[in-house]
Amino acid sequence: MVYTFLISIVFIAEIIIAITVIQNLLKLDKTIISFDETLTTVKPSLKDVCELCTKISGQSVEFSKRFVDKFKRDQEDAILRALSRLLIAIMLLKINSKAINSFRKSKTGRFLAKGLSLLENMV
Repeated sequence: MVYTFLISIVFIAEIIIAITVIQNLLKLDKTIISFDETLTTVKPSLKDVCELCTKISGQSVEFSKRFVDKFKRDQEDAILRALSRLLIAIMLLKINSKAINSFRKSKTGRFLAKGLSLLENMV
């Protein structure tokens, strides 16, 4: 009798556990079905978003290439401008070296040089 009573308690417990598991599986099934429906409705718009992201990344690659090209061009232009100024200054110095030497030897040039050296010493 005790043995039958214990078996019936275990059997009832197993039935309760089985019902709980089945109920939770049914809830999970409903959740998965609703998630699947959501994905099914969102799928076309997801495709559009992915295409848009692809186009945006393509444009960013193109813009970055343009930026690099423009930066290189601007850098080369700056270097060329600096070199041309340097060459012009060297050319003017060589061409006008006689004029500069005669100005340095003149009375006005010496007077200005002394004034500038006094100014440098004060500062």
